[in-house]
Amino acid sequence: MTKDQTILSNIEEHGWHCSNVFDPEGINKDFAYSIGFEETFNHPEIMVFGLDHEVAHQILWDIVNDIKDGVKLKTDIKLNNVIGGDYQVMFKEVKIEAFSKYLGQAVDFYDQPFRAWVLLWPDKNHVLPIEKNCLATDQNEALNIIK
Repeated sequence: MTKDQTILSNIEEHGWHCSNVFDPEGINKDFAYSIGFEETFNHPEIMVFGLDHEVAHQILWDIVNDIKDGVKLKTDIKLNNVIGGDYQVMFKEVKIEAFSKYLGQAVDFYDQPFRAWVLLWPDKNHVLPIEKNCLATDQNEALNIIK
């Protein structure tokens, strides 16, 4: 099965597909993103940087279940109950100019405009990467592509 067929099959079966992106040279952190959220759930695609692909995939599944349950996620505010525990996260819009480099498979899938957000998660002290004194650096690349 080709990558395109796998994406279509997963969207048909589950409503979405998880695309994992790895830097073969290990310079940039791995990230994952959804394909199909916009089409199936009328929700922006979600990108997760700096986490193991299994963890990112599970977070995306949890977000799908929240959306199905009627949860309305928003950007630019701290949200609870997204990744578990008492950690707050924040969604930020992805700059359009970053789509082709970071969301290539989704760009190919949609072949038309769509929305995308980055999920920012906190360090062990509950500080988000957009806040002063954040100890987590695994999301630094994401900071360059958000509005």
